[in-house]
Amino acid sequence: MKKQGGQDIVEFALMIPLFLLFIFTIMYFGFLYGDYITLSSLARSAAREAAIEGESIPDESKNDPNAQPSYQNLEDRYDAIIREKGITTHLYEYQGISISKTGDKTSDGIPANSVVVEIKTVRNKDFGVANALEELGIKLLPQYTIEYYMYNENGTKSNS
Repeated sequence: MKKQGGQDIVEFALMIPLFLLFIFTIMYFGFLYGDYITLSSLARSAAREAAIEGESIPDESKNDPNAQPSYQNLEDRYDAIIREKGITTHLYEYQGISISKTGDKTSDGIPANSVVVEIKTVRNKDFGVANALEELGIKLLPQYTIEYYMYNENGTKSNS
């Protein structure tokens, strides 16, 4: 019996790498899910605001008589929120937001007369947990894009 005293330590040494891998994988997917939910919520808010407010003349073009209305002011506002507030874990780097109209005739199940918000991200190569998981052979998403559609009840409303 006394000769088996080191058995617990050996079993612990053999199991701790698997346990840590399991914990880090859970952390990675938790971070990914949290960021996805946060950015999806922002995309929904931006789409709702775009559908309600409509397009406007961008701030930098207010004095230009030929300026075309767009969603640039809204894009700039949400871009600043995402970049400056630190609302994501930086597991994926935020690449940008775009807001546009879908038009009156669409295909592939995309709703007509709607506003679409698209947020793009790419995996942060400096995030240690993700790099460790990839080195262990676990395939991770290289990037993801969030698209959110909202029906534009105002049709072609434009604010100047």
